[in-house]
Amino acid sequence: MRVFLIFVLLALMGSLCLAQLPEESAYLKPGTPEVGGVHDLCLIYHGGKSRVPWTKDALMPYVAYVDEEGKPQDWMFDSFLFIEYATDSGAWLHAYREDQPQAGVEDWVWLADCWFREDTGLIGMEQAVAEAGAILGDPERKANVVITMPKAMPQITQFGPLPGEEEVLDFSQPEHQQRAMAWYVERVLAHWQQYNYQHLELVGFYWLAESIGEADHDLVEWTADYIHQRAYKLYWIPYFTAGGVLRWRERGIDATMLQPNYFFQKEPELRRLLMAARRARVGRCGIEIEFDARALTLEDFQQRFYAYLDAGVKYGWMNDALLGYYEGGRAVKMFAETPGLGRELYDAVYRFVKGTYEMSGKVDLSEMESLVRDNRENLALASKGAKIHGCVRQEDQPELVPEKVIDGDIYFYGGMYGFGYFTWPNSFTIELPESSTVARTQTMLHDNASQRFRYRIETSVDNENWQLAVDKSEGEWGGWQVDRFEPRQAKYIRFTGLHNSLNANFQVVEFEVYAAHE
Repeated sequence: MRVFLIFVLLALMGSLCLAQLPEESAYLKPGTPEVGGVHDLCLIYHGGKSRVPWTKDALMPYVAYVDEEGKPQDWMFDSFLFIEYATDSGAWLHAYREDQPQAGVEDWVWLADCWFREDTGLIGMEQAVAEAGAILGDPERKANVVITMPKAMPQITQFGPLPGEEEVLDFSQPEHQQRAMAWYVERVLAHWQQYNYQHLELVGFYWLAESIGEADHDLVEWTADYIHQRAYKLYWIPYFTAGGVLRWRERGIDATMLQPNYFFQKEPELRRLLMAARRARVGRCGIEIEFDARALTLEDFQQRFYAYLDAGVKYGWMNDALLGYYEGGRAVKMFAETPGLGRELYDAVYRFVKGTYEMSGKVDLSEMESLVRDNRENLALASKGAKIHGCVRQEDQPELVPEKVIDGDIYFYGGMYGFGYFTWPNSFTIELPESSTVARTQTMLHDNASQRFRYRIETSVDNENWQLAVDKSEGEWGGWQVDRFEPRQAKYIRFTGLHNSLNANFQVVEFEVYAAHE
């Protein structure tokens, strides 16, 4: 399920530098009661006919770190998300597709029941944890389990009736959505109680849709409340540019892990991992580690695999963040069973889970360094009374307005939001609240598709007579730019965009003005 692939072009966001984050920014911590005690949550794709039959033996390399003979040597992942997103007939369970079969009540029954098959799924996990615990001398060990939920999509107006009921539900009505979601939760809980697992702990449910738009807010919030009333948590793993990443706590979600989506890019750029670190910390999310079995056969994907792990050390998410692991539905098993390279990859995952992994040196993250940025003394903030004149303003583009240039936010912007723009060559002017001594500007140039810019900056006391401060009319400039010049008095700062290597628009995410050198 990687529906985010259609968003890749819009997802190329940010700059080549990681600005110092606000004090309140930090990864979502692992292992806390808030996240149900989860540290490392591995996705187990289970349900459809194409999935691995998740027996005890198939799951053992996930539950425990095993040697080449398959014998447990240590514990591996502590938590598991049992997930499926479509039926064998092609009906999606998380999003509406007009050209595909729609999930009916029989599909919801199938999903709720598939986790509890006699030989595979949760029973395989139960048996694997029990056997590993006996070998490792830890017979009381329990694995945390999260169960996926389908989504009651408002486009489906004929659903059911639910088992034991007579009324056909109309999901355009919120109360009917709620009845179906509650029914699903209760069916799963009834099965769970029936099986009375001794080595598994159900900690919560998973919201399957990877983006949460405004139309879904009420349903997510109601579902979260219902799950909380039953003393469980709600988990979510959004794609990189998903709606709702900043506001997931407001929806009632307890734990979120952001997908960097780097592994799947057609032409991956390492800066995506640095941007993911920034975005996850600002959103106070965890991170999803992403790889699949291609790492075993293709050198390019081996490097992508190691890039996640190396970035986890460099940017701190290995030990400081709640982690999810997407491994393509069988990669860890294949790694463990394949001598040579496979075992090397398996060992790397094991060390990463244990927090002892050291950077491989197989990828070059040396240019992806942190940049200290403290904008408390920034004179060009709208919140301090600064004004901007220039840039395009269109009523149908509320996320592309001049004020974005002076709103103080350099963290969240994308292909069509979070910046100001104009057709070059042209200018915008910042009017400070009062004349001040200025000596430095800092500019976040939009870095969608690695475009390069040229520009010029001038200052004025009266908005008529201008003095050159910065001349970058030659060369190739991109991302975060810090420009220093001789101190001078100014009330107006004019920024002139001269060139963009990508297109006719000049995009500026943020423009800052300071009174003195750092």
